[in-house]
Amino acid sequence: MRTKDILLAFLVLIGVNASAQMNIREYIRFKDTVKVDKFKLDPNGFSCLKLKMNPGEHEILNLNELKKLTSQTVVGVDLVYSDYPHNADFTELNRLRILELLQFLPSAFNSQIVKWQLIKQTGVNNSSAMPNYFHGFVIYYRPMPSFKEENDYIMSIVDGKIPPSDSTLLKVFKRNPNWKSMTVVCDVTGSMSPYTGQLLLWIKSNQKMNTFKQIVFFNDDDERSTDQLKKEDPSGMWAIETTNSNKVIDLAFKAMTEGDHIENDLEAICYAIKKYPENKENIVLIADNWEDPCDMQLLEFLKKEKVPVKIIICGVEDRLNTLYLELAHATGGSIHTMEEDLKDIAKIGEGKRFKIGKMKFYMAGGKFIQE
Repeated sequence: MRTKDILLAFLVLIGVNASAQMNIREYIRFKDTVKVDKFKLDPNGFSCLKLKMNPGEHEILNLNELKKLTSQTVVGVDLVYSDYPHNADFTELNRLRILELLQFLPSAFNSQIVKWQLIKQTGVNNSSAMPNYFHGFVIYYRPMPSFKEENDYIMSIVDGKIPPSDSTLLKVFKRNPNWKSMTVVCDVTGSMSPYTGQLLLWIKSNQKMNTFKQIVFFNDDDERSTDQLKKEDPSGMWAIETTNSNKVIDLAFKAMTEGDHIENDLEAICYAIKKYPENKENIVLIADNWEDPCDMQLLEFLKKEKVPVKIIICGVEDRLNTLYLELAHATGGSIHTMEEDLKDIAKIGEGKRFKIGKMKFYMAGGKFIQE
């Protein structure tokens, strides 16, 4: 990371009050500035929204467009500006632009997985050309599907009419045939329909393998997560103990219709070990890479309870949500992606570098950081 980019990330925090700072995970990690002649949208498969700014100014001109992002998951932010006058220092201007975005779209700053890019346009040679270049933010997001779209898609997978968009769960299950009588804790928020479909397909097609004994679906409606022992809170939890795939399918759809859009992963694990204490050594968490668990404050409880969590992370491409690395590391669990199993994560210490697929990570200050 270049010195100027580190300074820019740091300056974001300097101009924000203390309460807002608490909502920023640590800092915005811009990597080296991307230089292009003229900005073009990144064909990354996500939907996008442009927030326009005048050259040399920091106010967002089309704030009304932000309503389109209600209940959507932000996955990336490009800050696009022009290198004109050439080689000028744009650090202060871009700092103000970032603070403007923080004011109106704080959700972009609250997720571990959001990819931030500074994009410098180098093709501007005179001031009259500036209006022909985009200036402002491009917000990439995952649109939330309707329940009917989810339902139809999941059943098409379960009935074998279409293959899943990726095969993370199916590949992980096949690589780990020793998993028997597991308690699976599965996220069924809207974005997880491809993976819910895979889980139901596996249960329907491989009942004799006895991979799973119990299932807890979670899709909570609040962020006041508890460890379930001090205060039982079954809202947003749906549990079943059966090998009957039709009953599991019915419960999955019930969970999807009655839940919300918050990932209470750790609370769901706590709920599972309270309901099925005899199986606390056999927990498999099916998690959404693009969402942060809202309840990491429960990590110490799970660590003390010695619950080794096997985490299947869905939707991993070139980035992995490092909060799930922290969860697996603290509990002595393991990480599983479509391509690879990382079973010795608890042995990784300070400064240690390692890879998962093509992604590189290291631990610093007890936290995992992706390079």
